[in-house]
Amino acid sequence: MGTDLIKQKKLLNEIHSTVVNYLFDSSLNSKSTIQQISSQIDLKVGKGNNLDKIKALVNDYLSLSVKTNSPQFYNQLFSGISVTGYIGELISSITNNSLYTFEMSPVATLIENELMSKMSQIIGYKNGGGTFVSGGSNGNYLAMLAARQKIYPEALCNGMFGSNAIAAFVSVDAHYSMLKAANQIGIGTNNIIKVDVDEEGRMDVGLLKKSIGKSIKNGVKPFFVGATAGTTVRGSFDPIKELADVCKKYDIWFHIDGSWGGVALFSKKHKNLLNGSELSDSFIWCAHKVMAQPLVCSLALFKDSKILFELNDVEGTEYLFHDKDQYEQDLGRKSLQCGRRADALKLWLTWKYFGDRGFEQIIDHAFQMAVYAKEKILSKDYLKLTSDVNFLNVCFQIQPRGIEKEDIEKFTIDVRNELIKENKAMVNYAKVKGENCIRLVTVNHDLTAEYLDKFFLDLESIVKKIQY
Repeated sequence: MGTDLIKQKKLLNEIHSTVVNYLFDSSLNSKSTIQQISSQIDLKVGKGNNLDKIKALVNDYLSLSVKTNSPQFYNQLFSGISVTGYIGELISSITNNSLYTFEMSPVATLIENELMSKMSQIIGYKNGGGTFVSGGSNGNYLAMLAARQKIYPEALCNGMFGSNAIAAFVSVDAHYSMLKAANQIGIGTNNIIKVDVDEEGRMDVGLLKKSIGKSIKNGVKPFFVGATAGTTVRGSFDPIKELADVCKKYDIWFHIDGSWGGVALFSKKHKNLLNGSELSDSFIWCAHKVMAQPLVCSLALFKDSKILFELNDVEGTEYLFHDKDQYEQDLGRKSLQCGRRADALKLWLTWKYFGDRGFEQIIDHAFQMAVYAKEKILSKDYLKLTSDVNFLNVCFQIQPRGIEKEDIEKFTIDVRNELIKENKAMVNYAKVKGENCIRLVTVNHDLTAEYLDKFFLDLESIVKKIQY
């Protein structure tokens, strides 16, 4: 047994060395195929292996995985590394505490409470609070569930069947998790009313008022309006103050999905994008996006966090929650799940390192990179912006001479696919106003003008190669 422990310690040291080298290698891997993975890694389980084989499997996994920490990874709404975030993730794993009771996780409990208080203040909630969740989608679900609890608390015990119809309102560009939330809380996806957006991708307040009026006329009670602070494709910010006024008039729960764009609140230059956020009832914030924390690190924040206890503190928990004096500190009483890792630790360590000012500089730099990418596109006659740049999303089409209009969308996607195939860059595509375009995201902390110059040079080279 002693010999095996020595081997395990040796393996951990070697793996840690491999991980450090991986984290600081900025190269991109974006093209592993099913055939390549299947031929290189024995995916079947059942047969035991020695530790040398485990080390080889780890190396294979790293070599074949998409390298999201590369500055040439523009594909999702996250990129890059956070050393302090990684340390926090590591410590959370090895301590293996679970945030259901203070007794089990005393330090992590106080850290999470501190972060909830700090971020509530940033939003503008005087006495707010919340909980870490498994992602923005889960947070949107929790917010809609809280809104249902306010209007129809009987549903907690009696269910939704036979209740009067209620409706939620989001923009057509809101995240798809809103539809899933409607299904999960029992109101049905047909009762999510999608409101059209203006030219900038912002929810149209006039149309929202009309939709609410129509619902009331039809005997359906409005209970939830979900604003988006940074839409997934265009990075648009809904008009928060105007939406808050509508919600106040009709006594509707006002939620902000700030999973992507909430971090703009750190920036004196850009926090105006979220003017009025203090008027909301709930707010979702994903620190694993622009704040570069390892997945997952998401917070669901509430102006009045007592509603979380209403929703989640049920009977049958006496085996776990023993001390009534620790009611507020036993975080499991207000969270959706029982076992929960200490996701707060990585964000806390990172915040301790950067401070508010450090995060502000990171956010401002990301905005600058988005503007730089926009200017590069405007300087090329074969590239066309498909949406103005409001945040870190830069959407454009490739329209070189000689390509028929009906072929532009396919050509744009072909160029994108070739960039990935040649391992030049990984960037996504999506539809804006019904047309496919490339969506480049400037979220990586290490992104510089030089990396973007290379991206556009590689793109131009592939355009010429495919076209001719």
